[in-house]
Amino acid sequence: MGNVGTAPGTTTITLPGGMTVALSDWIDDKQWTTVQLNNASQEELQAFATGRSQPIVGGTRNNTLIDTNIKGTGLTGLNKAWEFMVYGWALEYIRATRTPSTLAGFSDPVSFDTVFQIQRRTFVQYNYNGKDYCQGLIQDFPAGHGISLFTTNAATELAQNGIPSPRDRVALVLPVRERELLSYSMSIVPVVAFAIAQPATDGGADLDVVDFRVIKNGLIKRIVN
Repeated sequence: MGNVGTAPGTTTITLPGGMTVALSDWIDDKQWTTVQLNNASQEELQAFATGRSQPIVGGTRNNTLIDTNIKGTGLTGLNKAWEFMVYGWALEYIRATRTPSTLAGFSDPVSFDTVFQIQRRTFVQYNYNGKDYCQGLIQDFPAGHGISLFTTNAATELAQNGIPSPRDRVALVLPVRERELLSYSMSIVPVVAFAIAQPATDGGADLDVVDFRVIKNGLIKRIVN
C-alpha cells in the first residue's frame, strides 16, 4: 500500500492520531533494565532511572551489559532521533543473592515462596512524559520467556513470572508512542516491606536480595551505528 512520502509497496501503519509509520524504518526490539529488591525495604524504585555503568537502582554495584541496554537514564528520555512504539512490558526474576550484592557473588534461582512474597506486596506502574500509563501487579506483566526446567528432584525449585511462552506476554491494542528527550520509567512500589529470606543452597546466610528485570517490547526507530 502506498502513502504520501513512502515508496509504492511499502507496508505502513496509521496510528489513531493520523501519523503514518513505514515499517521499513523500524525494528522489532526491546529495552531492558534491572532493579535490586532488598529484604525489609519499602523504597519505591524507578526502573530505567540509571543506565549502563551507573549504580543499579536499589543497590550499589554498577549496571553491566547483562543488567541494561540503555546507555543513560530514561528520566531524560530516548536518545536524539529515536522513537519507540511500546506494545508491552515484561517483568522477570533474574536471581536471588545476598548482601552485599555483586554480579560474581553466589546466587540461586528465585524460589516459589520468594516470588509469592514479592508479588503479593508489589504494585507497578509505567510513566511516560509525566503521565501514568499501564499499571497493575507483577503477574499482569508476564515475562513470556525464561529457563524451562525438567527434573526428577523434588527439592529443585525454579520460579518465574509466568510460563516461558512469548505469546503470553502482555500486549497493548494501541502502543504508547515515545519520542526523544521525554522521560520514561516504571515504578516498582512495595505496598508493605519486602520479605526476602530465601534459604541458600550453599548452606550460607539466607539470600536477601533479588535482581528483577523490566523489559519494554515494541518497534524502535533509531540511528543505526
